[in-house]
Parts: sequence; structure tokens; C-alpha cells
Amino acid sequence: MPHLIISAGILTMERAGRWVTVAGSGAHVRASRNTLTVRRMNTVQEYDLQNVGHLIVVGGHTIHTSAVISLRRAGVPISFFDADGLPAGQVLPSGYDAGERVREAQKKMFGHTYALTFARKAADSRILAIERMGNSSGWSFLYDGELEFFHRNRDELPYLIKMDELRRVSRLIADTYYEVMARTLPPGSGFRRRTARPHPDPVNAMLSLGYAMLYGVAQCAALAAGLDPNAGALHEGNGALVNDLIDGFKPAMVDETVFTLVRAGLDAGDYEAGTGRCILSDALVGRLLPALHASIQDEPIVSVARDLSTSLISGKEFSPVY
Repeated sequence: MPHLIISAGILTMERAGRWVTVAGSGAHVRASRNTLTVRRMNTVQEYDLQNVGHLIVVGGHTIHTSAVISLRRAGVPISFFDADGLPAGQVLPSGYDAGERVREAQKKMFGHTYALTFARKAADSRILAIERMGNSSGWSFLYDGELEFFHRNRDELPYLIKMDELRRVSRLIADTYYEVMARTLPPGSGFRRRTARPHPDPVNAMLSLGYAMLYGVAQCAALAAGLDPNAGALHEGNGALVNDLIDGFKPAMVDETVFTLVRAGLDAGDYEAGTGRCILSDALVGRLLPALHASIQDEPIVSVARDLSTSLISGKEFSPVY
């Protein structure tokens, strides 16, 4: 069952347990009072509800009302995403939305200082990922001056006063990071850069699946900490705060896992990319999900959300650890 924590004067909820991710299409999800069942073609997976911490549903599936009712009674959040990994909504147990005081502080105080912190953390994580790759496999994938480019733009962030400029340089770092890391992957993967949906290649599709899982965890963490998930600092639009929270976690928790799997080799039957949208096979998703479940750790994300909530209430410096 969930347990409650008092932190920074607000009520928050945590639930221990494994995440269950249902991705792709065509699965049937049901539940009894004690068991969650996921049926796909000729395979059936059963989970003890007491050991389920979060159900993440990506793509088109059939979910019986029994599953929604049983999971809500057990205190398990459900996060829904479309086939391309875009968030579609959540079903949350009572007690997740208890942060009126925090949200008031978020409206009044959230701004450039917090946006700068998120931008620097995201830049640091991408630079670190590039340096890990260089140290482990050699630096031939980098062009002359590229590493200095990343460091120079990262060091420029504190001097950017306008939010538009801060966002522009942060996006430039991220876009260039993907182009650089694309050179470390087999040419046949079709990945050159991060693309808009629908994704034409398997790497972008795999990244989006991983980011959807990361998003689901961070959205629950934000709500549990009393934060408004749509009121971001660095990012804008729906889920802006969630995107603020996850940006610095993407390289280590998702990108490295996806890139490692791609470097190991993809088979011709692992995906279909001839229809304008790349569709991942069940077999590839079956290899990817366990690796992502191992690499996406919820506690660091929860910790950053708590730190942000505490900072907004207390006025103390926000200095999260990624």
C-alpha cells in the first residue's frame, strides 16, 4: 500500500513496487482484486497488485474497467501515452494532488533562476554522456572543436538573461548532442538527429518509448510533491514542469540504454519503417523494456521533485542532484 510522508509542510504519497509497462498495441489488461493480468497474443503475464507501483500504457490496448478500479483501489497510478510516446493522461489514486501551497509558490517564484538550474543540469548530463563515450570508445566521432562547443555554450547559460535565449541555447545543446551521438551508431539504424513525431527510424521510436516511461514516473513525482506538472520554468506547454524534471535524466537513464542496444545490432524483423512511421516489433520492445526498467530509477527523480517543492516553500536554493 502507499505510505504518506510529510515534507516541507505538504502531504505526499509514495508507493513501492515495480512498474509495469504495456507498450506496442493489441494487449488486453484486466485485474482482479489481487492480480493484474496482461494478455498479448499467446502470452499472459500476471502481477501481484501489492507489488505494482505504476502502470504505464503506451500505444493502443484494451483496458478493462476492472483493471482501472482495482489499480486505483490499490493506490497504483496509471499513465497513458499514445503510440509515439506523447502523454495522454493519468488515473491517480486520491492523495496525489495535495499541494495548493506549493502551487501558489510555484506561480509566484518559478522563473529564470530555476530555468537556469534545469538548463545547466541538462547540459552537464549531455556533456558527461559524450565524454563517457569518448573515454570508452575513442574520440573519433567528434569533429574538431565540438567538445569545446558544448562547454562554451554550457558556460554561456548563466549570462543569458532573456528566457527565449536560455531556451534557444539549451535546445541547441540538445540538438547537437543527438547529432553527435548519432555518429556512434551503425549507419543502418537510420538515426541522424532527434525528429518530430511520427518517427521514421527505430532509434527515435525507442527513445520516445523510454522518454514516455521517464515522463510517467516524473509526472507522478511532481504531483506527489504538490507541484503543477504544467507550470514549467525552462519548458513551455502541457507537461512543461515534467519536461524540466526529466531533461537532465534522459542521457543516463534512457539514451545510453537505447544506444547500447542499437550498437549491439538490430535485426530486419525488429521494426517496420516503410509507412512513414517506424513501428517497433514486439520482440524488440520485449528486449528494450527490461533494460529501461533497470536504467530508469525513480528515486533520483522523486528526490529532485521534493527538492524543488522544498525550495519553493522555503526560499532556499534549488540545487538538485542528478
